[in-house]
Amino acid sequence: MKDAEIIELLNKRDENALKAIDVQFGSRLKSIIRDIVKDEEDALECLNDVYLKVWNSIHPTKPDNLEAYLKVISRNVALDRYKSRSRKSDIPKQALLSIDDDNYPEQAGPELTEETVEKTLKKERIHNMLITYARALPPSDQRLFVARYFYDMKIKTIANHTGLPVGTVKSALHRIKTGITSYLKKEGIEND
Repeated sequence: MKDAEIIELLNKRDENALKAIDVQFGSRLKSIIRDIVKDEEDALECLNDVYLKVWNSIHPTKPDNLEAYLKVISRNVALDRYKSRSRKSDIPKQALLSIDDDNYPEQAGPELTEETVEKTLKKERIHNMLITYARALPPSDQRLFVARYFYDMKIKTIANHTGLPVGTVKSALHRIKTGITSYLKKEGIEND
């Protein structure tokens, strides 16, 4: 089934769209999730969360590239699960004390300074600029860009998934990286 047909089914709120997504993309999405959460049961739960997010968000979104859209949602859901699981196991006992307890620490987190706020805003700006840049790329370069810089895939893995020679993938990624660097400089972002 084509992406447009699946999106049309989702817009009609037809559950067959989720079945089509599962058949067409499910194994790849689960693989991305499993690589992050490192647990089969968590991967299945995350995959269901992905389907729910797609079901709830597709109507206003209408992505140009359904597979990339699904992969980004999968990655984000898996990272949220991973962070949530990590936070639960890394919480110091001191932090579990009641807020009314006299032993509760005065300061719950790092102090916000002008410098930390500026760094956070700059990171957010760069992130948004990278997304804008990626959207302007041809679809084949978008896939390479997302695979390498969002999913942190190795070049050989990208070559295997795309069927391109390793050298071609390296050249394209170098061209994309050079383009990003000049784009960021043009927008006033310098290497720090």
